[in-house]
Amino acid sequence: MRCTPINKISKVKLAQNREEYQLKQELLEKSGGLCMLCKQVPDWRGLSKHEIKFRSLGGSPTDRDNVILVCGKCHSKLHGIAEK
Repeated sequence: MRCTPINKISKVKLAQNREEYQLKQELLEKSGGLCMLCKQVPDWRGLSKHEIKFRSLGGSPTDRDNVILVCGKCHSKLHGIAEK
């Protein structure tokens, strides 16, 4: 019987994940747990990290000027999804 190999994460990716987590914690403290756009308490979806300039367009997920925390409703609006 073969054993399934353990997926290892590179040291670079691990460092990036730590930096992104730390940034999200800083943003949570800065916003006080409120959406950074509408300044409301988030609904059941909570807060999501939104990159202003997407990675595919050269944006950085760890640049403090490129990331905001938004509620589900605002995140949908930012991505052009209409909610009822």
